[in-house]
Amino acid sequence: MNTLRQLRILNTRPKNQAGPLSQQIMDAGGVSVECPTLEIVGLDNWLPLLPDLNTVDKIIFISPNAVIQCFSVLNHRNIPWPEHLIVIAIGQGTAKALAKFKVDVSEVPTIPDSEHVLALGSLQQIKNQTVLLFKGEGGRVLIEQVLLLKGAKVITLPVYKRSVPAFNSEFINSLWREDLVDIILITSEQSIQNLFIMFNEENHQWIQNKPCLVISERLAKAAALFGIKQTIISHPDTMITTLLDFSKGLNHGQ
Repeated sequence: MNTLRQLRILNTRPKNQAGPLSQQIMDAGGVSVECPTLEIVGLDNWLPLLPDLNTVDKIIFISPNAVIQCFSVLNHRNIPWPEHLIVIAIGQGTAKALAKFKVDVSEVPTIPDSEHVLALGSLQQIKNQTVLLFKGEGGRVLIEQVLLLKGAKVITLPVYKRSVPAFNSEFINSLWREDLVDIILITSEQSIQNLFIMFNEENHQWIQNKPCLVISERLAKAAALFGIKQTIISHPDTMITTLLDFSKGLNHGQ
């Protein structure tokens, strides 16, 4: 039977999102060490920019957080969501979040990133169309830039921001001092940045020498810029399988 053989995984997902992944890790025989490196803070200052949804041609959600924060505000203000809207989700996680709000998704790329969203058929001929983009504050602007070049009217609504969460310094110190993890799981560039903020500079070498599981080639390149020596790329839906393969490799190397 394939198991993670008590592989210790640093789960850096936000506090309110770490649970399902931690459960999957434990079900597979691993140990999830939760250390959130992101805090998601909802915003509502985008509401004045929200157009009449009936006049929008397409809507893109860039993350599950964008979905949750968008609908928490819309539902609180009793703003209805028209059924006919063409909705694009950046990935399956975002599509699942939309399903919880009973929103039908028209398209989801096979790989959850901006490049693959832009390759979708429905976004090729969009001149003079109005595209609404729900996302986090800051982050990549590739989707906006390309759609504007194609002649679309893009309305970008940052519905949340990311910040460094409050953390326990003693816990952080114990991670490197006692070498409590075998691999670090990272799902965003901001998480990498915050991880290096949360650890003292003299402990950065510990992070850099740990294998890191990331969810895209772009994220692997970002990790390398921070000095992380070994990255393993996995599709978000197959992270447990990737960890199982990593664990087998460790076992064979012993």
